[in-house]
Amino acid sequence: EITSMSERCQAMTTELSTARKQMQGLLEKTSKIKRESAAVEMKKEVISAFISRYHVTPQQAAVLKRSDLVDTEFFSVLDRVRSIHQDCKILLQTHQTTGLQIMENMAHLQEQAFQSLFKWTQNECRRLTADTPEPAAVLKEAFCMLQDRESLLKTTMSELAKVRRATLLRMLINSLTRGGPGGTPKPIELSSHDPIRYGGDMLAWLHQTIASERDLLSSILPSKETVLAVLCEVTEGVSRTLKIRVEQIINNTEDCITLLQICNIIQFYLSTIKPFLSETAPLISLISELNCQCRKQFNRHFALSISRLSDRNELPGEDLVPTSSFQEAVHLLKIILNTHDVSVVPDVSPLDSMTELLDVVIGPILTLCNLSASQLDPVDNAVYIINLVSGLYSVLAMYENTDNKLELLQNKIDEELETLTNLQYDHMIKTASIPPTEMINTERLSAVATKLDQALLNTELLWLHQCTRLSALRHRNAVWRGACQQFVKVYSTLIQSPHNNGILTKSPDQIAQLIK
Repeated sequence: EITSMSERCQAMTTELSTARKQMQGLLEKTSKIKRESAAVEMKKEVISAFISRYHVTPQQAAVLKRSDLVDTEFFSVLDRVRSIHQDCKILLQTHQTTGLQIMENMAHLQEQAFQSLFKWTQNECRRLTADTPEPAAVLKEAFCMLQDRESLLKTTMSELAKVRRATLLRMLINSLTRGGPGGTPKPIELSSHDPIRYGGDMLAWLHQTIASERDLLSSILPSKETVLAVLCEVTEGVSRTLKIRVEQIINNTEDCITLLQICNIIQFYLSTIKPFLSETAPLISLISELNCQCRKQFNRHFALSISRLSDRNELPGEDLVPTSSFQEAVHLLKIILNTHDVSVVPDVSPLDSMTELLDVVIGPILTLCNLSASQLDPVDNAVYIINLVSGLYSVLAMYENTDNKLELLQNKIDEELETLTNLQYDHMIKTASIPPTEMINTERLSAVATKLDQALLNTELLWLHQCTRLSALRHRNAVWRGACQQFVKVYSTLIQSPHNNGILTKSPDQIAQLIK
């Protein structure tokens, strides 16, 4: 039994050894399989990650090919395609062939997507024909995306500008001829008999419409530059209609006051509309041109008004006060200055504006002044011009920003005062029979003493009677004071003459006091 048990134990040991050897191989095989499985799993994850990063599903590709519907999903897929195309630049560093193939596929998908986006955007732009349209929610995103394709963006912007340009022209025609919904507001052309209101209503409509149009384009286009470019092109559509009507207003208006009011309206809206458009915009150029035309028309009709006053050939009376023609000219000037004074033009210097206006109106009035005085003798001429220019000065002094012209008028007054002072001095010399210095002798000094004594008894003999017609007391005093100073100076030379042997007994101070 012991031998039998030993044999069985030996057999079992042998079986265990065999089994151990067999299990060792199985374990090694199992470990190998596990390693291979792990490697396969890793490759699966890598492939899955690769597909996730560099692959677009057929459903996603189909989204990019449709041109009838562009929504947020379209832009999400397109962003993914662009991202893959960008990431392929990194892939090229290690897997050039694969990277190039994927880049080519993504580039092809992008082109298809941009063509679809281009067609959809154009169709959406063609729908924006209402006065206040409601653009698609993703239209601005579409324009933003098209910035990567400059040619497509420009073409689409041109299509948008074309549609809105036609719409604005239609809106203007309707506002002119039909008015608003239900007739409120009334058609603008109903006020065509009133040039100020007619022109103002058209320009006010234009300003309001441009502001609304800019808001619309800002909700669609990707940048301020594109908004500005399209808005300039859109507003050009109304230029011709506006030009015809405003030019008709200007050419049919002859009253210079009305023309000035129209000029102020045009200048106001030019300054108001400028911030919306570029300096080179056709509409800005047109309004600037209309402003210049209106200014020229005002200048021409003002000159004609003064010319008609000049044609009266009205001469001043003996009192040398302003004629009725000149008074009418000054009255016209007051109305013009009042009209200009109440106008409010932003971004325009009040000084420059007033200077420009005065450059136009003061010249013809001074010409009228000179013409009406041209047939007077030198004394009357000087007195009359001083009276006229003084009146003109008083009018301008009531307004701001007239300093330059006031200085000009004051210089004119001073010039005429100097002339009149010299004439007054000559009259005093003649009345006192004072000879030139080289002709002084005892006999002549005796005559001077006699004449001077007579004049001192009645100083009115020394006074030019026309000088009493100077409207301003300060001017009369200035002329007399200046002439007296010159007269006393000459008298001093007579006192010091060797021929004066007690003939002239009064001192220069006494003479100055007597004729003061």
